[in-house]
Order: sequence, then C-alpha cells, then structure tokens
Amino acid sequence: MKWVTRTKPHVDRCSSLWLIKNFVDSEAEFAFVSRDYKWKENEIPLVLPGAELTPEKGKTTFELIIQKYGIKDKIVHQIATIIHDIEQAEESEIYNLPVSKGIFIVLRGIEPTSPNDQETVNIAFKVMDSIYTFLQEESQGVKFT
Repeated sequence: MKWVTRTKPHVDRCSSLWLIKNFVDSEAEFAFVSRDYKWKENEIPLVLPGAELTPEKGKTTFELIIQKYGIKDKIVHQIATIIHDIEQAEESEIYNLPVSKGIFIVLRGIEPTSPNDQETVNIAFKVMDSIYTFLQEESQGVKFT
C-alpha cells in the first residue's frame, strides 16, 4: 500500500513509518507530500489534515498506529513510551526518561543532514532497528558495556 505523509519527517513520523514497515505493512511505500495534498483513495494518509492517523489528544502517531492495528509487541510499546516522552518534551523541554533526549538528538538530526526525505527515513529505519534490537536484548538480560 502507498502511505503519504508530509515532507521533512522527524521523530514521530520517522518512527511511525518504521513501525508501519515492520509491524503493519512490509510492502509499504512512502510518499512525501505538501500539507495541503489531497490523497487518493488507494493511499493511506499519515499526519495530514483530516487523516485518521494524526497526533491528537496527547497521543503520538506511533501510539495511534499501535492502537489501530492492535500491535502487542512489548518492545514496540517500550519505544512508544519513549516517542511519547520525546513529543511531550518538545513543548516543555523536560524529558522524563533518561534515553529520550539522546534518541531525540539522533532522530531529529537526521533530516537536516539528509539530501531528501527518503534518505532521512532510510537512516531513521536503521536507528529504529538499533533501538529495537538494543531494547530486545536488554529485556533478555544481555549486559552492555
């Protein structure tokens, strides 16, 4: 399926696209469009005006995708907590989780250093894969030094 979202993806959208690709639609294709883009019937809009999957009422897009698609993976839920903390800190600049600011710095720093939106997402996917793997191994008792 083709998913459409605004250009210049940052933390919530990059992590949400990773979530879609890994837990919802392994064949997903992503297109980056302007805020006023009128999506077609065969496209799923994400974080666009009028789209079902747009952050609202204190929930991130990442959390809404988990809810809509019934994702039960415990590590994904851990990541959702981190993404939520990062998004809340955008307003307050207060991070409640020790890992949040570091993940924010890495994910937020990708877009301005990438030549285009697809490259931003490709790099973010590698970062998200790394976060997922680290948390998974940590949950299995692996000690990192």
